[in-house]
Amino acid sequence: MKKEIGIIIAFLAITAGLISIFRLAVDTEIAIGFVTISFGILAIIWTSMAISSLSKGSSLRRHIINFLLCLVFVLLFSIWHTISKLFAWRQTINEAMLYPGYIFLIFAFLIFVMTAYQILLMGKEFGFGNKTKEIKEIMGKRKRSKSKKAAD
Repeated sequence: MKKEIGIIIAFLAITAGLISIFRLAVDTEIAIGFVTISFGILAIIWTSMAISSLSKGSSLRRHIINFLLCLVFVLLFSIWHTISKLFAWRQTINEAMLYPGYIFLIFAFLIFVMTAYQILLMGKEFGFGNKTKEIKEIMGKRKRSKSKKAAD
């Protein structure tokens, strides 16, 4: 019961926060920027908590750290984009002010590519791809034998 109440309170808090942001921000794009930044910060907090709970030197921790770096760069892009919209840099200064935001995205995608390649190598190392069919067959046999025993 406590968990359900906590979920309801969290949902109401998020809803109230979203309504406040959309009422305070004049421009919808700026409001969406603030929402994106809020969720980005929350994702970084939870990811940091996950990293602290994992063993040092583990491959999962290394991947989560890479994920955290990607989150940071995507958050930096969101912050940069929201600030540029808020201060109307396209109209007042120059469109070149948008380029740093795109550089943040490029770094995020480079880290995603690097991490995806590491995961590919890890998959090849453990070789589960070749054994998937065998594992499914064994699991199917076990299910059939359990259901047969239950029927007897």
